[in-house]
Amino acid sequence: MTAALGALLMIIDHVGVVFFPGQMGFRLIGRFSFPLFAFGIAQGVTYTSCFPKYLFRILLAAVISQPIYRMTFYINSLNPLFTLALGALVLRLFRMGQKQQIIALVLLVFSVWLKSSYSWYGVATIFLYGFYYCAREFSFYGQLALQMIYGLATGAWIQSFSICAFPFAGRIWKKQILLPRYFLYIFYPLHLLILIGIREMIY
Repeated sequence: MTAALGALLMIIDHVGVVFFPGQMGFRLIGRFSFPLFAFGIAQGVTYTSCFPKYLFRILLAAVISQPIYRMTFYINSLNPLFTLALGALVLRLFRMGQKQQIIALVLLVFSVWLKSSYSWYGVATIFLYGFYYCAREFSFYGQLALQMIYGLATGAWIQSFSICAFPFAGRIWKKQILLPRYFLYIFYPLHLLILIGIREMIY
């Protein structure tokens, strides 16, 4: 259900960007999307039976999506799937041992120079969601501090609304929507192609 909700909110956000760029309501709603995907990545790192294959699937979707992402938003940065992949790697390494934790922290610092959507903020969000169940207060207050740092560093205070997604991330829903195993990998580039198609028909 969390993944389905994240996908729906992402569509709303992207519809706003493509068709209603002056309407901030779409963007505010969309701020709930990335944290839900970050939580999903953290859970994926925890429960995947083969992390290399899991990471490969994210990277493959990222590479396939990149030209579509550029055509959709007219920007040259890497799409957020690259950020999700790096965040997954950082969290995985951090959990492996002391030596790997050093590498994880180096990669976290490296993400400051990563030219991708959400970049270091996204990687840090995934890392903090990795403590959602084992250290919930650290996860929450860490993200609260992260919103402040990101706002001060970029001036994009609208992103601070994403902290409101925290209680929804790990919520157990009464009704579950079970998505196909590879749905989200296909959904990301597919929904962008649909938006491009609609835009071309309208304009």
